Order: sequence, then C-alpha cells, then structure tokens
Amino acid sequence: MREWSFRAVAIALALLLFEGGLRALDLPRTDTCWAPKEDYWLPDEALGFAYRPGARVAGGTINALGLRGPVPPHDESPAPLRLLFVGDSSAYGYGVADDETFWSLAARAVAAARPGAPVEPIVAAAPGYSSYQSRVLLDRFLAYRPDWVVFYVGAYNDHRRRSYYPDDAIPARMQRRRAAWHAIRTLRTGELAADLFGRWIDRTFRDRVATVRVPPEAFAANVAAMLDATRQGDAHALVLVPPFSPKLRAKVAALPRYEAILRDGAARAGARVVELGPLFDDVAADFQPDQIHPSALGQARIAEAVAGVILGSRPQSVSHSNHRAGVEDAGE
Repeated sequence: MREWSFRAVAIALALLLFEGGLRALDLPRTDTCWAPKEDYWLPDEALGFAYRPGARVAGGTINALGLRGPVPPHDESPAPLRLLFVGDSSAYGYGVADDETFWSLAARAVAAARPGAPVEPIVAAAPGYSSYQSRVLLDRFLAYRPDWVVFYVGAYNDHRRRSYYPDDAIPARMQRRRAAWHAIRTLRTGELAADLFGRWIDRTFRDRVATVRVPPEAFAANVAAMLDATRQGDAHALVLVPPFSPKLRAKVAALPRYEAILRDGAARAGARVVELGPLFDDVAADFQPDQIHPSALGQARIAEAVAGVILGSRPQSVSHSNHRAGVEDAGE
C-alpha cells in the first residue's frame, strides 16, 4: 500500500510540475481548437478565426467588420445597387491593391455604365477562408440586402488538406475552449499531441480527398445552402468557376469534382455562371508567382466578365475569344 501511495504521489507531483512548467512557458500556444498562426488573427466562435481591424493583410487593410473594402452603412439602408462578393483570398484580392481587385474594378465598371446611380461593393472574403466561412459570412451580410451576390469559392482552401479537423467542426471545437478541463495545460497538450498523431495517420495512410478541409459532399451542401439563401434574399447569384493553373491541377486530382459541384449547384439554382479558366491563358501574366492567386491582370479579366454579366451584356458562360476582344478594346 505504501509503495502504491508513493507512486501515486510521485505521479501527481510530476504532473503538477509539468503543468507549472507549461504555464510558465505559456505552452501550448496552439491547440486543436484555436491556432493563432498570425498576430492579426482573432478567435471567432463561428468562423474559427477572424481578422483584427486595422491590420494590413496581403495588400489590403482590414476594416471594422474584420474584412476588406467599404463598410456598409450602419442603418442597412438599401443602396441603388449593392454587390456582395463572397469567397477566399482570391476573392479578397490577395497581393493586390484595393483599386486592382476585381470587386473594385467591377463595381467601378458597373457604376460607369450607370451614371448617377451609386454602386456599393461589399467584400465578404478573406485569406484562409473556405466555403464554410463563406456560408457564415453570407448569412451575416444578406441583412444588407445585396442586389447581386458574386461567389468566388472553391479556389484553394476547400480542397487543401485539413489541419486537425474539418471546417464544419469549428463551432463544436470552439465551444470546447470554454470547457473547464481545457484550462488544464497538461490535458490540452495531450489533446494536441493526439490530434497531431491523428493528422500524421491521415496524411500517411488516408486518401487526400478523405482528409480535406471541406470534403466534396460538404462543399456541395455549402454551395447549395448559399445559393438558396441568396434566392430567398431576392438577390441575383453569379457563380465564378475558379481558374486553376496546370501546377495546381497536377497537385489536386479532385479539382474537377469541385468544379462540377459549382456548375451543378448553379444550374439547379438558376444562377449565372462564368468560367474563369478559359480567360487565364497566360499563367505567368494572369497568376501571381504562387500560381494560385490572380495577378492584377487576372483580377482585371475577372472584373470585366463580372461587370458584363451584371450589366446584362454577356451570356451566362463567357467565351475566351469574346473576353480577349473585350480586353483589347478596353485597352485601346
């Protein structure tokens, strides 16, 4: 009995010392519920992470809503034409200035074609967001009664390998952070170690599609829910099928499934569609060096196509030849 008692006391003291050491070193700084990889990230119960207002992020300044671009009026009064842009870092305008983003260029083009009628762009997009966060943001911003909702989702983050858990598990994980046991650093460290081991198992032995942030079936559910909410909000929907570089297509075999989901979802919802792939014929010019995000030129190509659909001057599917001619005419 004395021997077992001694062992129990020794283990308890070791755990207390371990807990004290973790607290003294402020470890672990990352857990399986909240991973603050950037100093401008803030925890968000629904999104998982949000952006700190005033921070400079990837070419833009974060506004009071934690996003980019103009802040809608507080009274939510309808503007003559309000355009809501939903998506990830490509929709955000990663790496380009505000006046080079496709949402800014498209809004200006539409305004120029409608003299005296103001056009207000609202950007519900940010780097690192998937269609899960897009769905959350759309629900928040439909209160501003947009006339058009432009979806640029599925460009990269949905089909990336997940870190720890799928995006639709974010609310439950964030709730766990408030549990009493989660304040114990030793337990939190054990949880993190178990999840990291599970992630290694996933990456080593499981199929890539089975370990993505937003699996195809969840992506389809997000797209369908967003298009349905847009229709119920009496807004027009425009779905952009992202352009993918040859490098990304070679890396992610599941891309055609995500493209098909966007096309099928738009067809069922009666939404307009623009295929951006045929517009990006020069990888070096149209993409940034990462071959993921559109360059300033690529943003301009997207803007022309988006403005054309909104103004009613282009069909639901924009052809490469028509777009190229339009760019050249505009340049002259």
